[in-house]
Amino acid sequence: MFARLSQSQPTEGADVIARAIGVLALMALAVIHVVDLPPTLGPTPLVGLGYFGIIVAALAVGLALIARSHWLVWAAAGAVAVMAMGGYVLTRAVPGGFLGDHADVGNWRCPLGITALSVETLIILLAVLAAWLGRAPAASVAAESRPAARRAPEYSQPR
Repeated sequence: MFARLSQSQPTEGADVIARAIGVLALMALAVIHVVDLPPTLGPTPLVGLGYFGIIVAALAVGLALIARSHWLVWAAAGAVAVMAMGGYVLTRAVPGGFLGDHADVGNWRCPLGITALSVETLIILLAVLAAWLGRAPAASVAAESRPAARRAPEYSQPR
């Protein structure tokens, strides 16, 4: 019984830490896009609309992470980060501009963009970590909670 309890405590602690860092990273992603929002509203309204989407999604997923750790919430966090990262890459890589953004083509050294990419990478890594932590302990706890006869039937039968 105590072995099972001692194994679940580090997992719960790691989950709380991952959620806290994930919420902070999502809030940082929202703030980065709020700071960069005003220049996009006039000349590139579609990019501005995408920024609004990132801000709202990051805030909503951050609130969901505060409330509960679930693989769907972590998947949503990863999706927000991947979509924001994809938008950054598309606005800089597509010749002639993407969503009407012609000024950012080839502008790979934008400080806010690099900061956003760093935060998005952190969110993606946390989502992968949360998925890994969520699967590994559940299998070992389930195996320990079964009786030995059911856990290893091949050893209980004569050969």
